[in-house]
Amino acid sequence: MGYEKDESIEKLVASKLISNNSTISFAESFTGGKISDSLVSVPGASSFFKGSIVCYSTASKVNNLSIKMDLIDKYSVVSKEVVESMALNVKKMFSSDYSLATTGNAGPTKGDSNKEIGTVYIGIATPEKVFSFEFNFGNSRERITGKSVNKSFELLLKELLKN
Repeated sequence: MGYEKDESIEKLVASKLISNNSTISFAESFTGGKISDSLVSVPGASSFFKGSIVCYSTASKVNNLSIKMDLIDKYSVVSKEVVESMALNVKKMFSSDYSLATTGNAGPTKGDSNKEIGTVYIGIATPEKVFSFEFNFGNSRERITGKSVNKSFELLLKELLKN
């Protein structure tokens, strides 16, 4: 993409948020706050980062993020529908311009979902729309989480560069 090699993707995302005068929030499930942690390591994060919620359990998604249980029952907690609802709800919760949400099965068991281990959904809400992506990142818990954090920043940067 022609970026300086010494700039981390977190710094590129931060720079774009700053230049767009935009804010962001996150709803993280299996990534456990790693996306938030990576972004707040960038100096000046307080100017664009509104906050995040780690809603690891199904109950936390329902009770803290107001995800409807019937949505989870119908589609599974690991689904396009749930991650998009997470992204919209956290965007509203923090009054941010953008938001990103993650839900997935990092293993070693499937938990409350019927999806295969390695299945990940990343949802992004922009000022205009919400959309999501599905990935399968294998069966190593650390690899699934790490790849998901990196992919989240890639997708976010791609979206921010459109504006």
